[in-house]
This record gives sequence, C-alpha cells and structure tokens, in this order.
Amino acid sequence: MNITQSEQKFSEDELNAERKKLILEHFADEGKTQFERENLARAQSALMKNHKTIPGLGKCVAVIPQREFHRLVAKYGYETVHSREFMKYFNKAMPDLSPNKA
Repeated sequence: MNITQSEQKFSEDELNAERKKLILEHFADEGKTQFERENLARAQSALMKNHKTIPGLGKCVAVIPQREFHRLVAKYGYETVHSREFMKYFNKAMPDLSPNKA
C-alpha cells in the first residue's frame, strides 16, 4: 500500500497575507473582550464602593481587569504598578474603577 502526500507549496506572500489576517482577527476579538472585561470590572468596583475595611487587607482601592494588570506589570514592573504614585494616577484616570480612593 503506497500513500502519497501531495505537498502544497505556498509563496511567502500568501503566507504573510494569511498571518496578517489572523493577527488582525485576533486584535479585533481582543478589543471586543477587553470591553466586556472592563464592564465586569466596573460592576465589581460599584459593589466595593464604600465597603467596610477587611482586616489584614484594607479597603479595595482599584479594580483592574486581569489581562490589563499583567500587561502593566510586564511593561512597567511589579513595584511600579503597586506604588502609591501609580495608584494616584489610576484613581484620577479611571475613577469608575476606583471604588475607594487611595
């Protein structure tokens, strides 16, 4: 029994066009889900507004979608994202995601 496979050769232009299409589709999907994640974070933030202090943790001062948080940490570093200066900036820039200002 002989099984022969036909090899399909694609040009670099065809491969690059397909890669570009996949990347653009991914960014479009990412944009849609980012909007949904931000809306969920806003809802969580609204629930935490004027919430009592949790012993050992304190008050919730910011609600950041998980992917955005990890992107910020990768770009600026853990210490920067957890600094008071960043929290002050975040509270001003995103008041709807800051239930109890720092």
